[in-house]
Amino acid sequence: MNNKERVLKSLNMKNPIGYLFFIGEFLRFTQKMMDELGFSMMDELLEFLDVDFRWVEPLYVGPDLKEKSKLKKKDIWGIEYKLVSKNNIHYWDIAKSPFDGITDIVALNDYPWPQLNYFDFKSLHAQLEKYKDYAIITAPGYASPGLFRIIQRLVGDENFLNVMMYHPKFFNTLVEKVSAFYCEFIAAFFEESKDKVDFIRIADDYGTMGGLNVSDDIWFDVLRPVIEGYLEYPKKYTVKFYMHSCGAVRKLLPEFISLGADVLAPIQTKALGMSAEGLKKDFGNLISFSGALDEELLLEKSPKQVKEEVKELLDIMAPGGGFIMGPSQKFKIETPVENVVAMYEAAREWKY
Repeated sequence: MNNKERVLKSLNMKNPIGYLFFIGEFLRFTQKMMDELGFSMMDELLEFLDVDFRWVEPLYVGPDLKEKSKLKKKDIWGIEYKLVSKNNIHYWDIAKSPFDGITDIVALNDYPWPQLNYFDFKSLHAQLEKYKDYAIITAPGYASPGLFRIIQRLVGDENFLNVMMYHPKFFNTLVEKVSAFYCEFIAAFFEESKDKVDFIRIADDYGTMGGLNVSDDIWFDVLRPVIEGYLEYPKKYTVKFYMHSCGAVRKLLPEFISLGADVLAPIQTKALGMSAEGLKKDFGNLISFSGALDEELLLEKSPKQVKEEVKELLDIMAPGGGFIMGPSQKFKIETPVENVVAMYEAAREWKY
């Protein structure tokens, strides 16, 4: 059984476990891990950990987004970032939101929105061939469509609620601009990849640790229709839907399921209503879960304690399939590498 088959059987509730490694923080923790273990390429690390998934995205061929100094850059949305250093680890932090303090809808009409020709979608073919024996998922970043996380960065985190509540025309136009681009992006992506990609990852955050951060009206009037639009093209190729949302999103689980979500990640078990036992009991035969191992455990405990906790979690979540092992959030830079290795070793050692 190859890696792809192992994942698909697990999601069909026929195999006990799959393994997923979150790579969103490559320049921080993942680079640290590669350095300490002596790997020069991501694929070497993923192979060492026995990760079943691989991520693909079209090659960016648009305007140069980095300044000559290489210390600042923009993304395709025009959001500016600066290179920050911490403990000899470098990462990008938001420096400027292009619509910070702006609510005039005219500014949106004149704005240079991203274009499809920024990406070479035919570059997907080589990646798909390389990873054909793995479960293939759209990569974090541009290839994982979102909505609120992008709008928040466009207007600034502190202004987001104000814009959404008190400037509805401006907010709704932002929704239209972002979702229209992504619907075109997704169509172009799957026109090339077709059924060779196993999962589309849609990534937004609808919860805090204490509950939802979106109202019923916002969910039904804005978010659900946008997600339905994002899924329209992948459904033609029976691509599975991997939903990423942090926080206490138990109330939205029936909604995710009705939208066709096959997987929910990352499962922050300390958030309200998100205990592993409760989720498995109430929804385990309807949707698969990915993550669930508390990142604070990985940060603070010994490798032996990590292994014990991993096996306890697997005893709850793995029986019957439908569980993908991983952390409940991105690995923090301070996380000991040996604890992450212990997590994957424990998963391989676990038996019914």
